[in-house]
Amino acid sequence: MIKLAAFDVDGTLRDRDYLPESTRTALLKLKEQGIALALCTGRSEYEMESLWKELAIDWAVTCNGSHIGHQGKTVSGNAFPKETIIEWLQEANRLNHSILLYGSELMFTNKEDSEYFRQAQQEIGFMEPVLLGENDEVPDIYQCIIFCGEQEEASYLQDSGDSYYIHRWRPWAVDINPNGMNKALGLQKLLDHLNIMPNEVAAFGDGLNDLELIESVGTGIAMGNACDELKEKAKFVTKSLHDDGIAYAVEKWILRA
Repeated sequence: MIKLAAFDVDGTLRDRDYLPESTRTALLKLKEQGIALALCTGRSEYEMESLWKELAIDWAVTCNGSHIGHQGKTVSGNAFPKETIIEWLQEANRLNHSILLYGSELMFTNKEDSEYFRQAQQEIGFMEPVLLGENDEVPDIYQCIIFCGEQEEASYLQDSGDSYYIHRWRPWAVDINPNGMNKALGLQKLLDHLNIMPNEVAAFGDGLNDLELIESVGTGIAMGNACDELKEKAKFVTKSLHDDGIAYAVEKWILRA
């Protein structure tokens, strides 16, 4: 019996500002059956506020698993050491890279304007970050996006790359999370908090950063628009986001199970 359904956001629940009405209806049906809902995304808690309020989703596993929130309030988090963030900011300024830092309540950047950030903002959407000056206090940071090429990321990781979860989502942009965190580990922390077993969970995703998530639960569902690697790992493959894939999967593999 499914007790919780977890959803990636971009490419799964929504495509930029488009969220199918059938998805809203499907989520409501899940809640009516007493099934808890959770967002499970690489985005920040800050960016997800309007979405969890709109869809009445109480739980959010954000920053690729590094932060867990309940109605916008931090339940648990795995932040970088502050000295690491300070070093990365110094390195980004030295190399003229832009860097995006995810806190629990705000996003921060080292550059007021960045060509790559604006490109990412145009392609997938980002809220405006707050400029973090060299003398400003560094807040708790749960995820870092560095706008640089694959060869350049070594300047930040050096010999400690195995200590991080690394997800390159563009040739010029890479997610870095602390201590090997990923969506599966973050979701497991939430399940422990709620006393729910992994086999009682359905999870939906479409991207490479959903691989661990999909494999970690009893009912892993890849969207029809998902990458091939995820489809191979999923228990089920539903229709695409634009073809009412969430609603189709909810009816076929959750409500009728």
